[in-house]
Amino acid sequence: MRSNITGAAGTPTVVTTDGSDELPQDIQRDVDLVADILTTGFTSPLWQQTADELYAYAFKPLLSAMRRTHKLADLCAKSATPLVMTDEDRGTLYRSAPDREHLAVLTISVAMETFPQVLKNGGYAPARHRGKDERPARLTSFFYGRCGLVFPRVLQTWRTEQTDRFLRHAVRMSDGTLLHALGQDGPEPVPEGVAGLCDTLTVMINELKPRHRAVWLLTVDGMSQGEIAEILDIKVGDVENARYAFRSKVREARRRGKLAVPPEVRAEWARAKATKAVAR
Repeated sequence: MRSNITGAAGTPTVVTTDGSDELPQDIQRDVDLVADILTTGFTSPLWQQTADELYAYAFKPLLSAMRRTHKLADLCAKSATPLVMTDEDRGTLYRSAPDREHLAVLTISVAMETFPQVLKNGGYAPARHRGKDERPARLTSFFYGRCGLVFPRVLQTWRTEQTDRFLRHAVRMSDGTLLHALGQDGPEPVPEGVAGLCDTLTVMINELKPRHRAVWLLTVDGMSQGEIAEILDIKVGDVENARYAFRSKVREARRRGKLAVPPEVRAEWARAKATKAVAR
């Protein structure tokens, strides 16, 4: 039985009649809330209201953590599934608000699926789950921690789905595709230098990751940046980044002498540049 509430500044602490300390009052309210939910069941309005509050609490911190690798690593430190992120993952989550929001919703949903069973099994034990200040954890903080346990697995599933989506448009470029795009597949013999350049670029494109390969295959097909973004369900900025990354590889290959631009192509570049200048 509780007899009175003590404590000056900060959250009051509940004490028993024999003088032993119990939980802070706000934490005790969470414990009592869980007890009430277990009594009324997980289809009750009380649970629905609590679930909505847990969702609202976890959503914004998850969005923030996904933009900061160290915060995400701290959140997922106790997960049985290791957090493995590629540079592409980090870049996507830093730049793309829709992807962050989608992942946050997926993570919260997965955590919420198992949360009733966690509570039934007595998983919420605030005295055992403490924050950096060693204060017992609120129910909201405990649920956010559960989100960190499932996030690495959710990320893996999301990444696979993303890759599968890009793979539909990232089939290996066949020999002759670039020659056709350049109008060099007619009856006239193709200059050796042009054929060699196309072969080298084809190999380089086929070595790209699915997302970037899909962007360049659609580019070769004559799609605009906006059209490519719509087809792949990504942002125009992601299309621009994919194009820029590949152009940088091409420039580096040229600098190192691994890719030569034949005179015929240089002449075509000069003609295109002159035509563009006249059009202006």
